[in-house]
Amino acid sequence: MQLIKITEYCVHYNIEPSFLISLEESGIISLTLVGPDKFIQEDQFSEVERYIHLHYDLQINIEGIDAIRHLLGKLTDMQQEITVLKNRLQLHETLQRS
Repeated sequence: MQLIKITEYCVHYNIEPSFLISLEESGIISLTLVGPDKFIQEDQFSEVERYIHLHYDLQINIEGIDAIRHLLGKLTDMQQEITVLKNRLQLHETLQRS
């Protein structure tokens, strides 16, 4: 697991560290505390990049980002359920033909 200091991450993306802290305080991301410094985990990079885009490019606040994240999670769950149901339907149709 690779960690990057949030101050370095923020310099790279030209964002305020307070944005990442707000995401953490809202439970949207998890930061790792090592001594006095906070770090972001590599597996969260793409997710945080999406939140940066939503906030800085689209002017969506933290509450909006959380709502979008929640809705996208629901959408993913529904897509998985649809896949399961399609597979069950195909199995049922195959058994009906036999």
